[in-house]
Amino acid sequence: MIRFLKLPFSLFWKLLTTLQTLFFGLIALLVVIALIAAPFSEQGPTVADSGAMVLNLSGYVVEQRTAVDPLDFLSSRDLPQEVLLSDVLEAVTQARDDARITTLVLDLDDFYGALMPHLELIGDEIAAFRQSGKKVIAASRSYSQSALLLAVEADEVIMDPEYAALPEGFSAYRTYFKGFLERFNITVNLFKVGQYKSAVEPYIRDSMSEEDKEARLAYLKAWWSTYTQRIERRRDMAPGDLDNIIDNVEEVLETADGNLAQLAINTGLVDRLLTEQQRDEYLIETIGKDAKDEKRFQGIGYQDYLAVNEVETEKTESKIAVITAVGSIIDGPAEAGTIGSLSLLERIEQARNEDDVKAIVLRIDSGGGSKSASEVIRLALAEAQDDGIPVVASMGSVAASGGYWIAASADKIFAHPNTITGSIGIFGLIPTLEGVLGDYGIQGDGVSTTPLAGGVSIDRGVTPLYGRLLERIIKSGYDQFLRVVADGRGMTIEAVDAVAQGRVWTGAAAQPLGLVDTLGGLDDAVAAAAEIAGVDTYTTWHVEPEPSRRQQIIDALTTQVQSFITPSPSATLPYLKAIEGAVSELNQFNDPHHVYVVCESCPSPRDF
Repeated sequence: MIRFLKLPFSLFWKLLTTLQTLFFGLIALLVVIALIAAPFSEQGPTVADSGAMVLNLSGYVVEQRTAVDPLDFLSSRDLPQEVLLSDVLEAVTQARDDARITTLVLDLDDFYGALMPHLELIGDEIAAFRQSGKKVIAASRSYSQSALLLAVEADEVIMDPEYAALPEGFSAYRTYFKGFLERFNITVNLFKVGQYKSAVEPYIRDSMSEEDKEARLAYLKAWWSTYTQRIERRRDMAPGDLDNIIDNVEEVLETADGNLAQLAINTGLVDRLLTEQQRDEYLIETIGKDAKDEKRFQGIGYQDYLAVNEVETEKTESKIAVITAVGSIIDGPAEAGTIGSLSLLERIEQARNEDDVKAIVLRIDSGGGSKSASEVIRLALAEAQDDGIPVVASMGSVAASGGYWIAASADKIFAHPNTITGSIGIFGLIPTLEGVLGDYGIQGDGVSTTPLAGGVSIDRGVTPLYGRLLERIIKSGYDQFLRVVADGRGMTIEAVDAVAQGRVWTGAAAQPLGLVDTLGGLDDAVAAAAEIAGVDTYTTWHVEPEPSRRQQIIDALTTQVQSFITPSPSATLPYLKAIEGAVSELNQFNDPHHVYVVCESCPSPRDF
């Protein structure tokens, strides 16, 4: 009977494999045909002799795009809607110096947001474009809080009369599962070091601890101060005006007769209200008609602009290798958007084995993850330093916990003033189900040759001996974290401990504490790396792994298809999203010793 069943299943599996091969082969063929036909097509984008570049941002700003699984791409599941920071900055910089581009149009209707450091970088580039003498027009239906910070850099802010532009301020709320876990008799075995280490609080508390509130408020207030000052400066408002508007929003809205669009005009956040048709007519009048469509103004989207306006980089004998590390840190390999220790090691080896590489810049945007993986990455960078290759760390929006661990030994650390960093602490987390399984009459039992064997089990929990050992490992891990930072930063262990305990800091606050050397961006870090290496002329080389054939096909498809799709935020209920996020986070806890350096106080652009 078994042999009889085996044949159909074997044939079924072979059929699935064959169909998959044919499917991806067909996709590959279509992509190749499209690529061959593209140069001969008259429909491709072009840059007019005089026109605008449109900064039509769609999604969240990221340092590195998340890898797309083909099953997600082909299904109805939400795809990551992401805006690559480097593309935005490069496009605006090129357009500023391009005589064909007369105007920058900010189309922010589908812009989901970004963290403050990224918003400031983009805002600064828009300001530099305007200061070059060219015009900037913000022309969107409405302005979210993030979009407004970019829009105020324009000479003119236009909005639809049916929409709004009213910032609310920053907040940080979390969903807590203690009661839920107790209700279903699920055990969370926790071991941690660090007064401010709040990563596991949702599993052991019903509310935010005072330490977590203190840490979060510190950076939220710093961010809000930067936000209000930038808007007030660009809109000719007095200091404190924005807070006054929000504090007295009922009275301010009443003076606008309850109309949010009029409120934006009255407060000076928006210059004029135009319907979509009126806005199009104004842009055509200001910029000029599109050569192919008289109902549109002459403009090109920033991604198309980059594609048709590639700039040749002068080749030199010296290279500064830039390695981007974005996402949670896990053991083993990982796709883009997650820092797999083995995957990052491959790129570090790529840089080390290239004779022309004179220095490495590690660009970090991570709240940490596996302690073991973090140390493996740090040691690989230290080996490069031993080979005489300087290593400079450049922190993006977040470089905390494991993200700080991998930066700690760098020759120099750069951070943005509003980077979230620090969070030097450590914890162990092992969820077990012996309680809920016992409620249903399910028990685990057996024998072992030693007291240690079988010390952790999903159905039996954690034995006292194993728990005591893990507590000792956690303490040792924290001591190791302190030593790594002390050695890397030239500090005493006592001095590091005083600013550690899992506490997060902004880059500006971390600098005087010795956790950061210099406030600056990626370009500053690259220049510093070249200076340390003693090279005057160099090429910046962004070290990326060779994409697989499958990933090349997926990238080509998603790039083409998503250009025709108007993204929209997920409609999934917030509580389901919170549970999904918590489960996803637990799924990434793959440290072999169950020890983690994670900054849960660190924000995500989706939080704002």
